[in-house]
Amino acid sequence: MGKKVGISRISINKIETGKTIPTLTIANNIANALGVCMYQIFDLDDTGRYRCSKCNCADSQ
Repeated sequence: MGKKVGISRISINKIETGKTIPTLTIANNIANALGVCMYQIFDLDDTGRYRCSKCNCADSQ
């Protein structure tokens, strides 16, 4: 995953464990590498209220 995104596996681990918050660019790159909308994998404020208006990702969760 790190190679696809262009960051180290250590950085990926820190994001996964909540030790760091990715920049929007990195978050978008991770979502693109996974083939999903970044709103599906990142809850921006821990409420789940942010949704993508283009892909209806709220319906697919």
